[in-house]
Amino acid sequence: MVDLAPQAAAHSQDAARPAARRYYVLGLLTIVYALNFLDRTIFNVLIEPIKKEFALSDTMMGLLAGFGFVLAYSLLGIPIARMADRMNRRNIVACAFALWSAMTYLCGTASSITTLALARIGVGVGESAGTPASQSMIADLFDKDERPRALGIYAIGTYLGVFLGYFIGGYVNQHYGWRMAFFTAGLPGVALSAVLWLTIAEPARGAVAETFKAEPIGPTLHFLGSQPSFIIVLIGFCLTTYTNYATAVWIPPFLARIHHLTSAEIGTYAGTFKGLAGMAGTLVGGIVVARISRRDDRWKLWAPAIMSGLAGPVFALCMLTPSFPLMVATLALTSFLVGFHLGPIFAIAQTVARPSMRALASAIVLLTATCFGQGVAPLAVGMINDALKDTYGADAVRYSLLSAAVTTMLGALLFVWAARWIRADIARAS
Repeated sequence: MVDLAPQAAAHSQDAARPAARRYYVLGLLTIVYALNFLDRTIFNVLIEPIKKEFALSDTMMGLLAGFGFVLAYSLLGIPIARMADRMNRRNIVACAFALWSAMTYLCGTASSITTLALARIGVGVGESAGTPASQSMIADLFDKDERPRALGIYAIGTYLGVFLGYFIGGYVNQHYGWRMAFFTAGLPGVALSAVLWLTIAEPARGAVAETFKAEPIGPTLHFLGSQPSFIIVLIGFCLTTYTNYATAVWIPPFLARIHHLTSAEIGTYAGTFKGLAGMAGTLVGGIVVARISRRDDRWKLWAPAIMSGLAGPVFALCMLTPSFPLMVATLALTSFLVGFHLGPIFAIAQTVARPSMRALASAIVLLTATCFGQGVAPLAVGMINDALKDTYGADAVRYSLLSAAVTTMLGALLFVWAARWIRADIARAS
């Protein structure tokens, strides 16, 4: 009688190796994404000392936090994503990672507002290349029902980076100054980019039960533009991204001006209650949507709509309450609710696009949402702050941030609308 146990064990090990490899890739790309947001976010917790040293207005700080970053991000995002649909994505991510980490380090050497702005532009150049190529790689490692969970895990990097940026930036700034905070944020990424280059292989295009055929840019854009769910989700995601970036940039000044926290305290409270709660919401959103949408793809958008809609009134309470404990609790709950939609929305962009256009689809979503969210939100809140400060003083930031409560609810309505077309659009893409 033949003993089949060794054969079964060998087969199990062979099956486990690809799964282990793809989760290693997912884990490492999530860390890269976290450092992406660390390098963006650390600027936000340093707004007050930078503003003081260079004698700047809130409007100028909003420009540096927003358009100073998205200028290069917007110009290069689409061309680099098109390269990622045709070239080695692992190499693109590794080189971009090294570049934006080095430019973050150079932010700490800035001797004027001009050199600081140029370094911020350099960070945008690097980060324009990293995320679309990463999401395209992940989409080739996980099928359409696994993608909300996989990209939900990946999206944890957003809030992990926010947590680290607030925490490290606040602590290092208070004890060693704002320049050292940039040095601390930039150096690890340069080293980790080599690990990514040496330990990750380029996944096969369309490896998950799909075929891959490169398409010209014209038909690609025409196909994406003909997918109603893609267009409506894109607009809705711009609105919810406004909420994310408005709060990411202006919550630290809000905590300093309204609740009189020190730099280290801001890092602790903002990092813990915004960053960790956002991570939890992102992870739960990816897992829950992956499970409940298996029978009906519309839940890929219905669930994010419900949570994004609830975030509006919760955040309004956060801004208006005089109670510090209630403010902290509602800040955490807002971050959980807003974070819930990230993984599912990233997955929608990959799932309603064909394999040959996934990096471009991701870049269009990220580019448009980042330009609106990170470009418009910090500047808009900063301008409203300057307009209201003569009337409301320090409380101006409290009222200007209420705009973020409105945009997340508008985004939720658009997600509900997009759900009408999602099933037909997925069928066309596959």
